[in-house]
Amino acid sequence: MNADETLESLLGKMLRSVPESWEDYDPSALSALREHALSALAAAGMIERRVTLRLRMIGHPVAVEATITLTGETGLAQAMQFVLADIWTDWREAYERHRSGELKDSPISHCERIGVEQWRLTAEGVVARNDLNAGDATTVIDFVLRRGLFDGTPRMLPDGRISQRLPVAGKGSLVRMQRITGEVQAGVTILNWETGAQAFAAAFSEFIKTKPPIAEVPASTGEKEPSLKLLSVYSNGMSDERMKQAAQVLSDEKLTANEKLTKIDGLMPFPPTASAEQLGEILGVSKQAVMKTVWWRKNRRGETQKEIDDRFQDHEDRRGTPIDRRRVNRKESSSDDDDDDR
Repeated sequence: MNADETLESLLGKMLRSVPESWEDYDPSALSALREHALSALAAAGMIERRVTLRLRMIGHPVAVEATITLTGETGLAQAMQFVLADIWTDWREAYERHRSGELKDSPISHCERIGVEQWRLTAEGVVARNDLNAGDATTVIDFVLRRGLFDGTPRMLPDGRISQRLPVAGKGSLVRMQRITGEVQAGVTILNWETGAQAFAAAFSEFIKTKPPIAEVPASTGEKEPSLKLLSVYSNGMSDERMKQAAQVLSDEKLTANEKLTKIDGLMPFPPTASAEQLGEILGVSKQAVMKTVWWRKNRRGETQKEIDDRFQDHEDRRGTPIDRRRVNRKESSSDDDDDDR
């Protein structure tokens, strides 16, 4: 780093050098001051970042590698919420054990940044760059660093209006995600990311507030116990009373597969991500048997776009997190094609 570089000068250099389309950069090559400048510009909503990270729940064999985009002060936390919503079914039981164990006050997760990252200017960043080039650097730098007229203090303008620099909410999104086990491949640059770990811990804390404890599987379920354990994953910990009713439905040999699907779906709606194979495991029947039911053809095939949207919306409202509909549509199309081939 140039000894003459300051945070203010680096802010200007980055705004002038970061392009409007995605470009790679190596986070391991950034000095602490450059990292600070990048974080400040991202928090101000002027730079959007694309980061690949690895998250582990300490003591759990399944980790997750996710690529996220973020900008603004809450972008990282929002992206972490999407990651957590996807991995929650894998980690939930381990989290419950950790929370009730002797090490409940110790860190529960670990976050690493992997490989090169990308950045680009946002529309606000382009405006800021133009202001810099027009000679208005003070206004831009003060806004980014929240100082001077932009320190957050409400001020009365000459025309009687109140002016105040508010936080830049920004946005975060999940680009891709995969579950992994084992170590990272040799040659991949890995950086511990304290900021990411803190954001994930905060997301975990907020997420768990909306999730009740895991529903206990009734002891009297007998041979249906494995099916109920699988069903409890899809129920997101719904009340034990509903689980008991579901157990009764599963154990009723007089009911057909179609009747069981209909009744259980009425108790705890199956998520759009539930495949025919997974539903078959719950009922103890084959994937093909599920796909031949009236329930499957009504709820998974031959739907209008409005019916599909309503189905997704109902489930999103119940679980409080968005669903990657493109991934689900691909899975359902694949299942339907297999059925048609037969």
